[in-house]
Amino acid sequence: MRIHLIYIYSLLLLCLVSCEAFDNYSTDPAHRLHFSQDTLFLDTVLTEVPTSTHRLMVYNRQEEALLISSIRLADSSQSGFRICVDGVRGNEFQGVEIAGNDSMYIFVEATFPRQELPHTRLMKDSILFLVNNRQQEVKLQAYAQDALLLQGTVIRGDTVIEEPRPLLIYDSLSIAPNACLTLTSGCRLFFHDGAGLHVHGRLTVEGTREHPVIFRGDRTDRLFPYLPYDRLPGQWEGIRIYPESSHNMIRHADIHGGAFGICAEATDSEQEQLTLEHSVIRQVSGNALELTDGKSLIANCELSNAGKNCVLLQGGNHTFIHCTLANFFSWNLREGSALRLSNTINGTPHPLHTATFRNCLITGSATDELYGERSDDASISFNYHFSHCLIRSVATESEAFCNVLWVEEEDFQTIDQRQQLFDFHLTASSQAIDLGEKEAASDYPTDLCGHSRLEDAAPDAGCYEFQAEE
Repeated sequence: MRIHLIYIYSLLLLCLVSCEAFDNYSTDPAHRLHFSQDTLFLDTVLTEVPTSTHRLMVYNRQEEALLISSIRLADSSQSGFRICVDGVRGNEFQGVEIAGNDSMYIFVEATFPRQELPHTRLMKDSILFLVNNRQQEVKLQAYAQDALLLQGTVIRGDTVIEEPRPLLIYDSLSIAPNACLTLTSGCRLFFHDGAGLHVHGRLTVEGTREHPVIFRGDRTDRLFPYLPYDRLPGQWEGIRIYPESSHNMIRHADIHGGAFGICAEATDSEQEQLTLEHSVIRQVSGNALELTDGKSLIANCELSNAGKNCVLLQGGNHTFIHCTLANFFSWNLREGSALRLSNTINGTPHPLHTATFRNCLITGSATDELYGERSDDASISFNYHFSHCLIRSVATESEAFCNVLWVEEEDFQTIDQRQQLFDFHLTASSQAIDLGEKEAASDYPTDLCGHSRLEDAAPDAGCYEFQAEE
């Protein structure tokens, strides 16, 4: 019995001490809250799509506890912002206590209404804190962009899209046989997870250097404060061109962040299936450009950072002029190389009639970035030719290689694996400078950025001409 009384007495004493601690709030107006940031910015957000959750830290740096009389959104009915305090969602909270030298989380989300406007607009609100009859404020800001929603859309006739708003694509966008989809300069296609562009008919992309057509995932938030999802691979599917499709023309496109870039399969090696010029395919988890049979022209393009191969050719007739194939993929382990050539798929012949590379730069982080897979049947064509190229591979003496420099090349402006930032413009120490021949550059006298290739001794290998001022 005595033990029980002592136990009960101890509980009562603890309760009294606790109650006294909870009631002992500072009333000094000089005692204020501190915040992890004065303005919480949510990046650019597509309207009607909920944002990810952002975190605000609130600190009490005094010895005494503080009683926050109220926490509320200044304009919750109009702004589209939402907050969560102590695990409870709402727009206004009262009597929130924070112990001395302690902190608390406030989580912020937003969904902005559509306003049918072509331009982005700044959305604002504030979280207001009332402590000791003094108000403090943390500003909330985001840019909202209306998007045109396409869900499982099939283009069944010739269609031209001139749309200043992004196209937000769910469940993929398909071009039916005998139909042509034309995307004009400045079009932006945002694909939801798993969605892609399926081309059974014909795709024409008419971007410009100043306003390329952009293919990307729809996540506009960040994995880490320094790392937007838009720099990561695997955010959407990719562009798949089916065997019945032909004469696809893509100029000035930026294709990035997919499970793959472009995957094209033709019915035979003479089918003119793809022309890809002045474009970038980068940061994909599979192959950046996969061409099976067919005839293609790839010129003035950057094909970089693929979890498998930057370029995979499986049969056909293909010409590459002034292209940079750079595989420094580092998001996870990669399985391929910068360039892989093959004349067989699982034992089935796919004759590689021609694979021509002129004034190209082929490099990466591996010791060998050129791989060939040839059938045991010597009668199956396996023809390739490299002229005035830089290749990171084992030096080979063959008529198939003319004026080829077999060296490692990592002299680029930026290779930042932590932030996944890559800029494959050449530096002054690059061995690709003046490696090309002028004849190959005659059809592409300016590089991917519009700089002349013909004003110095010789054009540089790759899609970027070195600029001393850079």
